[in-house]
Amino acid sequence: MDSIDHRRNYTYDEKLSSVQAHVEDGVSVNEAMKKGGIESKSAFFRWCSQYRREGAEALRPKKRGRPCRANG
Repeated sequence: MDSIDHRRNYTYDEKLSSVQAHVEDGVSVNEAMKKGGIESKSAFFRWCSQYRREGAEALRPKKRGRPCRANG
């Protein structure tokens, strides 16, 4: 049987608006997640922590994988 990957990728704007609603505006976790359509509480808490430590830029997508090798 094929396994199904249930993870969803959220855009920077989706993450930022939900996190800011909670951290900056005092909206409850459940309301902020509902507003942004966020399904994973653990991911939301991780984003909030990153936002508090490093600011909004921490929520931007990161390059993944092995870097390309330069010719030469």
